[in-house]
Amino acid sequence: MRHSRGFSLAVYCLLLLAMQPVLAARKVRAIFIQPGPNAPEKALLWDGKSGFELELPQRNFSPEVNAPEGDLDLLCLTGPPAAGKPVPAGAPRVKLPKEWKRSLLLFFPDPSNSAFPARVIAINASEADFKMGHSLVFNVSKATIRGKFGNEVVTVSPGAKAVIKPPVNGKGDYLVAIDSAMPGDKEATPICRTTWRHEPEARQILFVTPEAGRDVPRVWGILDREN
Repeated sequence: MRHSRGFSLAVYCLLLLAMQPVLAARKVRAIFIQPGPNAPEKALLWDGKSGFELELPQRNFSPEVNAPEGDLDLLCLTGPPAAGKPVPAGAPRVKLPKEWKRSLLLFFPDPSNSAFPARVIAINASEADFKMGHSLVFNVSKATIRGKFGNEVVTVSPGAKAVIKPPVNGKGDYLVAIDSAMPGDKEATPICRTTWRHEPEARQILFVTPEAGRDVPRVWGILDREN
């Protein structure tokens, strides 16, 4: 009888454990936008004592990496500092508040920085702040961009960003018309007139970047899917 009660108690404890909520690990992904020929392919995010490494692809986001909890104040390095040596001066710094359970890091080239040749922008990709089906536009060109995405219309100044709500309900195609105007232009120049596919279970990041040898910038995007 005692054995039976002990067995029942053990089963009860296991059931309680199974009912406890499973805490999702904190995730980070990264991409390097238009890196130079000698740009690093990985980055070490260093908090002064330890760090974690991220791949830096240029066509898509890196695989997700688990990051520590809490407010993070990180330096971007090419590798761990040598023992007894200071961290290279001028290393880019990125802050991830503890509320950010999922982050996207955008690396942009900065050849003048000898510590790490990039500047870094962090995006809060937690579901409550950057919802599935939404798009985020980053304009790093000198042109002003005006785009119509389905029924959504946005104007994005040089160096600015904008959020686009889902252009259609559910999965489906929608019309896209994007124009650009460089400083001093009297009329806007069409960049594209096309049809895109809306993915409601992904976030879209759009980049407006300079195009070598042309005044008209390039617009391109990638999808950020979880898992």
